Amino acid sequence: MFRRLALPALIALSALAVLPAAASAGWFPAAANPPVDGPSPDIVQVGGLDLARDGSGGLVYLKKVDGVPHVFLSRFNGGVFRAPERVDNGVGGGASAAVIAAADTGRLAIAWTSGSRVYGSVVAGNGPSGPLLGPTEIFNDPSGATSDPAIDMGINGTAYATWAAPGGGGADVRVARLQDVAWQTIGVPIDVDPARAAGRGVQRSRVAVSGDGNALVAWGEDNADGRRRVWERRVTGVSFSAFPQELSLPNLGGAPGGAADSVDIDVEDDGGFGWAVFRQDFGGGSRSIGRRLLGLTFDPPVALDGGPPTANPRLALNGRGQGLSTFEGGSGALAAINYNDVFQPAVGLNFTPTAGAAPVPAASEHREVVAAWQQGGEVKGRLKPLPTKPFDNEVTLSRPDLGPAAGPVAVGADLLGGFAVAMAQGPATSRAITVAVQDNVPGRPGPIARNAWQNGRRAKLRWRAGRDLWGQLRYRVIVGGKVAGETTGLSLVPKVTLSGKRPLKYQVIAIDVRGQQTASPVRSVRFDNLRPKFRVRIGGKRRAGRALHVVVKPRDRGSGVREVRVRYGDSKRVVKQRRRFSGRHAYRRGTFTLKVTVYDVAGNRRIKKVKLHIT
Repeated sequence: MFRRLALPALIALSALAVLPAAASAGWFPAAANPPVDGPSPDIVQVGGLDLARDGSGGLVYLKKVDGVPHVFLSRFNGGVFRAPERVDNGVGGGASAAVIAAADTGRLAIAWTSGSRVYGSVVAGNGPSGPLLGPTEIFNDPSGATSDPAIDMGINGTAYATWAAPGGGGADVRVARLQDVAWQTIGVPIDVDPARAAGRGVQRSRVAVSGDGNALVAWGEDNADGRRRVWERRVTGVSFSAFPQELSLPNLGGAPGGAADSVDIDVEDDGGFGWAVFRQDFGGGSRSIGRRLLGLTFDPPVALDGGPPTANPRLALNGRGQGLSTFEGGSGALAAINYNDVFQPAVGLNFTPTAGAAPVPAASEHREVVAAWQQGGEVKGRLKPLPTKPFDNEVTLSRPDLGPAAGPVAVGADLLGGFAVAMAQGPATSRAITVAVQDNVPGRPGPIARNAWQNGRRAKLRWRAGRDLWGQLRYRVIVGGKVAGETTGLSLVPKVTLSGKRPLKYQVIAIDVRGQQTASPVRSVRFDNLRPKFRVRIGGKRRAGRALHVVVKPRDRGSGVREVRVRYGDSKRVVKQRRRFSGRHAYRRGTFTLKVTVYDVAGNRRIKKVKLHIT
């Protein structure tokens, strides 16, 4: 759920003049963000985008170098897409497709196809500046071309990549696993029947990785009866399950099942639960179907749509199994929410009828979902803030002045409902990679003060951090309606002396990298700049071995006395008492300095020293 900004009425009106205009949480379309790359005649298309739960991630795309398409990466750190870097250095052959997966701490896995080869690269993590390792050749079959790569990475950093390779009937589905920084390709195809075509075009494979580091792979495959079917198989480590599961159906509601394809799959953190969606013909009509994974088998099918024709289903789930499926219908983009393992009735996303919408979904761990689609050359998006609330209004995400969207759109989500949407825009002679983001306002900071006393000359105001995954927050501190200062830390010593006879209102404003603000609750702070007063009374005869009685009776009309410290002077020992002091001490012969320090609650102190001659 989004955290909305509201300045409490308790803050003095004069403080409003020193605050920048408050920005609501929402979309920052491509027009509000500089292009990741371009415009340039060398840019081809977006490959993929993924965000990890901690808000890091990356975007890959194809761009020509000397007329040949190569793979480029823009890392996403601190809420910003960074300068592009080439991924396939040293690879002469051109890339045909690229995909990316992200995990926490900046870990990235990238795979791409290049002629007969498949390559992989890794950013091992450990922060935004981790080295890009690779490229590593993970597959090569000179007999034909590779295509249609897919990749996913679990929360433990293990990734799996799949692709179509030369094989029986024209293509097989192959799988590789990434553990740490090493790729290991499984030596045989995953197909049910390696003699039949699988994994290319609408039969392309998809992979999902659970929290335990194992995978589910789904793909389309030809069948002996001439009807294309959709299958799923588990991959544990580098071993396939011996029992692939057919997802496609012999019939639906009495209508005979026809060709099935366009499968997508996602899994929860617990690998025993997930969903698969696919397209299948029934009685001559194209339908979008979902099936829930429960353990080792799939539950009965669920029709995601209200009826034919629909196609191109896509799926996004969070680690708890809540999410969104999108697909194309007769008038454009459709979406069905998955809430508590039940798909809700599909709803239309676009306000204006359109063809070729190609919608794509993303789901955050915070239960927000987003759908993005193409419409009349523009990229549109809608956010659903909660499963029980309707979609927000449609937003144009692309940048109008750069031209129409070109090629696929990619979308990713983080833990707290931050989303990024990437697209290529413009004609082939002048194309740019642009991004739009849905950025939450910061979490509320927590001022650590309620009628607290401070020394106005060296006051140190403290607060608990507001939560934000996309960059360092800046904090503006307001005391008594005036700005006391700004900092990126969690405390502030104002540059001016603060004072007040009455408690002053104290508030902290968290400001994120895009200027969005969230105000803390209002707390009160009192300032006492006066030192406490006291007298030291010493009773008894000043003779060696005779105990002297030391009495200190301080008073403080401000914050009040906090502590009295006495050092008798014949050792380093300090005796502490609360509010007042009474003690006895026997000296040896000599001259000693009795030191008394009184502190008040605000931190002011006064020191007195008394010379004692002991005979």
